Amino acid sequence: MSASDNANTGRGQLWALFALIVYAPLPLASNRPWALAILGLLTGLQLLWAIWKPVRRTDSQGAAKVPLVILGLWMALLVVQIVPVPLLMNSNVYDGLWALGTGSISIDPDSTKLYLAKACILSGVFWLVIRLVNSSGRIILLARCVVFSGLLQALIGVILMASGTTFQLFFVTLEAARGHGTFVSPNQYAGYLELTLAMGIGLMIAKLDGRTVKNWRQRVHGWIAVLLSGKAMLRLSLIIMVVGLVASRSRGGNSAFFASLLIVGVFAVILMVRSKDEKSQSGNLIRSTIYFIVSLVVLDVVIIGGMVGVEKVVQRIENTNLQAQSAIVQLKDVQSAAKGATQAVQAIPVRHYEQSVEERGEAVLPSLGIVRDYPWLGTGGGTFYLAFQHYRPAELQGYFDHPHNDYVEFASETGLFGLLLLAAMVLHSMAQSFKLLVSGREQLSRGMAFASLMGLTSLLIHGAVDFNFQNPSNAMLFLIMLSLPYLLKSIALQDKRKLQC
Repeated sequence: MSASDNANTGRGQLWALFALIVYAPLPLASNRPWALAILGLLTGLQLLWAIWKPVRRTDSQGAAKVPLVILGLWMALLVVQIVPVPLLMNSNVYDGLWALGTGSISIDPDSTKLYLAKACILSGVFWLVIRLVNSSGRIILLARCVVFSGLLQALIGVILMASGTTFQLFFVTLEAARGHGTFVSPNQYAGYLELTLAMGIGLMIAKLDGRTVKNWRQRVHGWIAVLLSGKAMLRLSLIIMVVGLVASRSRGGNSAFFASLLIVGVFAVILMVRSKDEKSQSGNLIRSTIYFIVSLVVLDVVIIGGMVGVEKVVQRIENTNLQAQSAIVQLKDVQSAAKGATQAVQAIPVRHYEQSVEERGEAVLPSLGIVRDYPWLGTGGGTFYLAFQHYRPAELQGYFDHPHNDYVEFASETGLFGLLLLAAMVLHSMAQSFKLLVSGREQLSRGMAFASLMGLTSLLIHGAVDFNFQNPSNAMLFLIMLSLPYLLKSIALQDKRKLQC
């Protein structure tokens, strides 16, 4: 069977995978036990389908051997956390764990089992993507599927926000003061749009041809061609998703998106200059890429952002710092002295309270104590909520199920070993994308490598102030973005083999 024949196999499985990707964020981002169970059931059925009716083996699994092995080690680590620990391992380091009577490394084996189930689901989706997306055409379809999911979420978020009402979604009451689509958290909604925007931008770059325009007739003809082609619809989708991202008013989300766009854009231009293409074509493509990135910043930030309200995001960044919160406390004290404490509380409703960046990080430093006491294997996946109760300072009020820092949470729950595993997987994928930007001869490779780098960079930046990786739909899409360089590498190997034949 030829490579082209192989690309045509498993079409039903491919479209089922695309439907799964679009479905994942719909039921509250699959971030509830019942929603995760449904996602697991759908993923399991598709895995059984893939095993029962497998597609012909390609180079994709060989190209993605490193992340597949790391995911296997990650799940093995979680298994080690929940199995009974031999008495010989009852060292002073784990005295606290044995005091809880769990008999395992995890201080809450049930939570770790749920965490392991989520890891199995995400790894299963990653394997399906590697297995089924085995041609250039399918990579484009995958990118369009992700963009469609982001467009759908952006439309839902903007429409619900425009309604200005309180509504109920899957038995959860949500307010429309900020855009959040089908996510409970506007910040994680922003994280999802960061990834879909990166995919859309990469797909747009993949469509750049770098042709030289010599006169106004060719320019007009090019504009008409763009309007009549899929580029116009893709560009409109990007604008709508930027509107949704700005409407979320997420400080971390908006900052991470635009920072990753500029950082990866600059690196992409530098690396493309070093590419091995002919100078004229490479120069035109570089100019086209620069013009496109500049248009994104100018049109989406200055014009579209100004219309939607990007200044409100800036105000949230400026007005919710530590000094601003101190000023609010002082104002409440003055009001309390003048009108009484009861009137003061009524004057400032709790639901309008904005956490500062400093306040969000209040749980980070105490959480490092967990890493200090359990440095290698952590306290168990999904157990931060319980472990933190023993390290929370007396003056820190409230309930913390996450520290608003993905890196600290991974280190505390899975230890430095787990954190290093994840870091190795991400760095390996980014290294492959950098290689494609330097040596890739096809614009599709450059565009998808750009999408992968930008998406990973954006969520890594956002992860320093939030917990997007704990959300199943965001983590799933992150793994899909991470898989792109391996898919491209596999297709390149197939093309090389065909030429040799």
